[in-house]
Amino acid sequence: MQMNKTMSDMLEREISPQLEEQLWASFRLEPDSEDLRGRLLELYLPLIARVVCKMPLHIRQKISSEELVSSGVIGLNEAITSFSDDKNVLFSTYAFKRIKGAMLDELRSQDHLTRTQRNCYKEICAAIHQLTAELARPPSDNEIAARVKMSEEEVNRYIGMGSEMVNLNDEFGDGLTYMDTLADNKSMNPFDSADQTLSIEKLRNHFRSLDEREQKILFLRYFEDMSVKEIAKVMEISEGRISQIYHKVVLKLRALMNIDQEL
Repeated sequence: MQMNKTMSDMLEREISPQLEEQLWASFRLEPDSEDLRGRLLELYLPLIARVVCKMPLHIRQKISSEELVSSGVIGLNEAITSFSDDKNVLFSTYAFKRIKGAMLDELRSQDHLTRTQRNCYKEICAAIHQLTAELARPPSDNEIAARVKMSEEEVNRYIGMGSEMVNLNDEFGDGLTYMDTLADNKSMNPFDSADQTLSIEKLRNHFRSLDEREQKILFLRYFEDMSVKEIAKVMEISEGRISQIYHKVVLKLRALMNIDQEL
């Protein structure tokens, strides 16, 4: 199997139903055939590419597509081994979950926070959500610090640590999240597209509730397509501080979007 295919090439390929049926019929007769297994893996490469493209943008910026594809191939291979017709589900549906699971395992392996650091980060996230619900607006740094009984410096430090952590439940759920709207998903169906349009409209409204510096960072990042290094130079603060502020904005917007869903 050739693994040097680009993501765009993989996404453009169609899974032929005729070839799929033919390969599975042959594989059931020769389950130990490495050639047939390789051809099945090749056939389902577009499925792996779709899972990769559904990863939030900030994750794909930290982990290369090659790494995600490699872990996805492991999940796909396991799916081929364990799949049987009596599961009463299409192989693509079954394999999608196994591929996703393998990628999440790879992401978990790159989370190096201690339990205390992770708990502090989660406490801050919960506080932002609670305060947003209570105040009907994004909370200030001072309000967040007071709620979690930390200094503003400590809050910023833990948020900075959290930006390196893969929040699996929030970031890769089945529903559309804030970060999903920032991903250049090339396999979006009409229902996802409609949901995204609504979500982006809500985000435009919530954007106005952010303070001026937070708005400027988002504008430079997503409308001017500037890197963190370039933004730091324009705003004359460190790259680390830009990352902290950006991640805090993500948490605030996610809290607002979650509250929208609860109403």
